[in-house]
This record gives sequence, structure tokens and C-alpha cells, in this order.
Amino acid sequence: DCIVACTQESTLFGELARAAGSSSRIKFVNVREAGGWSGEAAHALPKIAALLSAAELPDPEPVPSVSFQSGGQLLIIGPAAAAMPWAERLAGDLEVNVLISDARGGELPIDRRYPIWSGQVLRATGYLGAFEVAWEQTNPIDLDVCIRCNACVRACPEQAIDYSYQIDLAKCASHRVCVKACGAIGAIDFDRQDRVHTERFDMVLDLSDEPLFTTAQKPQGYAAPGRDPLDQALAVQSLAKLVGEFEKPRFFQYHEKICAHGRSGKVGCTNCLDVCSTGAISAAGDKIKVESHLCAGCGGCATVC
Repeated sequence: DCIVACTQESTLFGELARAAGSSSRIKFVNVREAGGWSGEAAHALPKIAALLSAAELPDPEPVPSVSFQSGGQLLIIGPAAAAMPWAERLAGDLEVNVLISDARGGELPIDRRYPIWSGQVLRATGYLGAFEVAWEQTNPIDLDVCIRCNACVRACPEQAIDYSYQIDLAKCASHRVCVKACGAIGAIDFDRQDRVHTERFDMVLDLSDEPLFTTAQKPQGYAAPGRDPLDQALAVQSLAKLVGEFEKPRFFQYHEKICAHGRSGKVGCTNCLDVCSTGAISAAGDKIKVESHLCAGCGGCATVC
């Protein structure tokens, strides 16, 4: 093995080694800038010797890591007026899905190029590549079934249905003419029993006024930019890059046998749960559940343990 005490020519030495077919390992250490170029250069010999000694040490073992896989399935949540324009822009680049929380002020496209639902979110969990969102459909018209034929729009005597294809229940007089107009399609059901839907997504663009995730640090793959158009554009730009396979270090190890919360089978110390800013540590009955994919490596849990 060879140690070269200059990083400036690392590219040149590396090319020479490859051209010579050398199997030797070359390490580079910046002696000049780290030790020689200073006002104390005359006394830098011990430091230079330490740098060279450190360079001779074997490489550290690779740290454990966690992996993420994202296929580009993006869920856009929010009012139709904000969600639909972004869905139209991103439909050619990502696998777009839309969950409309407020249909007012928005129109749906006639062609069905991507799934569109409506409803109110009940819960959202997960991280990049593994988000799970559950919502309750509160409007009689199921947008996933609706074919946008406009029959209900024309038939409604109160004009309670517009091109958002959602019924304004404040205007509706319950004539149910729309149900008859919809016919065999069956997209309109005022007495729907199965209202809760659950789907999995790789990423979430949350355009709601109140973000779904309230932790101080949001999970990777989730963006809640608010109403500002520039913030929304930056969030979309960031999410568009999160397609593929990714890794990050597994920042901590959890030793259940010495944990005051888990070792006795009774709820004890909750310091790490209280301080975790990402929700990576949570209580699971009498035990602690650790989700390394959510951990951002802040170290707060270690400081209070």
C-alpha cells in the first residue's frame, strides 16, 4: 500500500496506478494544508506524523444503513383549485394521484389520465416509498368511478353539481335525479356504506392549510409547502428527484434489554419518545417501536437516555 501526502495530485496518481495495473491501495492525506501551511509550520512535525499515522489505519467498517425505494407514485392532497394544476403539470413525469379535500373553485379534466378521489384524510403514516394514507369519502359522487359524462350536471334541478363533479350538499334538495341520470355507472350513492379508502404511495405533496405530519422534522418524501406558489414549486422540484433507490445511515441502535421502558414489560421512562422530533420512536403497548427510516440522526434520544 502507498500513502501520498498530497491530495492535489490524487487524480494523477490514481490514473498512473490504474495504467500500471497496480493492485496496491493508495491513500491520500493533505499534509501541506492540514499541517505545513500555518503560522506554526515550524512546530507542525508532530501533527504531520499523526496525520500519516491515521492514514495507515484500516478503513472503518461500513455503517449499517436503511434503504428507500421510490417508483414515483405521488399523492397530491389539497383543494382542487391548488391540487389540479400541479397534477396536470406533473402527470407526464410522475405517477400522479390526487385526493381533493375541497372541490370549490376547481374543475376536473375530462380525460382520466390519473386517479382522482375526494374526501377527508383520517390518517397518514410512513416515509419515502412507503406512505399509507386513509381517507373517508364524504361526497355522494365517487370520482374514481365517475366518467365525466356530465349527465348529472345537466339533470340536477338545483344546479348543485358543477364541473368539479361533486355535489354541493347545501344546495341539494334530495330529488335524487342525479342518481337516475348516472344510471348503470353507479358513481352517485347517497347511502354509501364503505366510505373509508386506504392506499400506498411513494411521495406526498400536501397542499392543505394544516399539514398532515406535525412533527418538527417531516419524513423524507413528504412536502407541505403551504399556499405560496414559489414554495410549492420548490417542493415539487425536490420531490421529482426522489425517484429510484436511496440509502441513509442507520443512525442508532436500540437495546431493549436495558431500556427502562421495555425491559420490565411495563411503561417506564418515556424520555426518548418525548424528545424525538421525527416520530421515529413510538410506544407500542408496553414496548417501544423504532422506525429507522424516519430517524434524521439528530441524537436527541441518546442525550436523554
